[in-house]
Amino acid sequence: MRRLLSALLVSTGIAFSASAVAQTSEPTVSERILSTADASEWRTVDPENILVMDLPSGPVLIEMQPEYAPLHVERVKRLAREGFYDNTIFHRVIDGFMAQGGDPTGTGAGGSEYPDLKGRFASERKQLPNFVPLGRDDRASQIGFLGSLPMGSQTPALTDFVITEDVAAWPLHCPGVVSMARAGPDSANSQFFIMFADNRRTLDKSYTAWGRVVSGERNVRRINRGEPPERPTPMLRARVMADLPADEKQRVEVLRSDSETFKAWLRATDSITDDGFFVDACAVNVPVRIDGENV
Repeated sequence: MRRLLSALLVSTGIAFSASAVAQTSEPTVSERILSTADASEWRTVDPENILVMDLPSGPVLIEMQPEYAPLHVERVKRLAREGFYDNTIFHRVIDGFMAQGGDPTGTGAGGSEYPDLKGRFASERKQLPNFVPLGRDDRASQIGFLGSLPMGSQTPALTDFVITEDVAAWPLHCPGVVSMARAGPDSANSQFFIMFADNRRTLDKSYTAWGRVVSGERNVRRINRGEPPERPTPMLRARVMADLPADEKQRVEVLRSDSETFKAWLRATDSITDDGFFVDACAVNVPVRIDGENV
């Protein structure tokens, strides 16, 4: 059959690659898992919690997490709605680390007129009812997700051995995670950074992460590097999805991390071992659909 197809393509002047046919004819196990997932296993993200950032290379969609960082998400949305971020630049961009922007002066020393925010570097587990632990790794007793945001946590069993009943959970500074820049512990204002790589060891529990890129990470990686860059990349516009005209709005769905489909997808992609150990938690991007299409 493949020879017949090859002959037909050649006769019609179409370039043929046997490997290409093989790759496109059979979906992977993980792709089949997603394509057969029940609609109830996908969570539609509230447009109020999606930041749409327009870069010269294209749009970037960020799912914000007010459950973890309500004050920081509120600040970002307020500034976006005021047009504060429009045409500001990414003034500090380090390859293999992050891209920092959100400063109207473009120097790293500026901010908004609003007061600085108190940092939230970790949270009590009991304050995050939607956090879903799924396994562990060598840096956290539990690893899971809050929406699309990767999280680490202490084990609830810790309460049996300590006086306090608090069990901490914190976002992981993985690629695509967006976090507030700061000069001191409680000095976050308007500036933020988007992660290029895994920097959990140096940033976790020290900076307030408030979201993760769910679409357009390739556009983020095209931000020009430098401190400052020779040709800084501008943030053309930043808007909240809920405010967009009807013809520009998109339906963003994230696979529920508490679903059996997500657990099966993790195993199919070799992201987690049979005994619940995450091979590389930062390499896991919760599957996303936009207007019904997988991204």
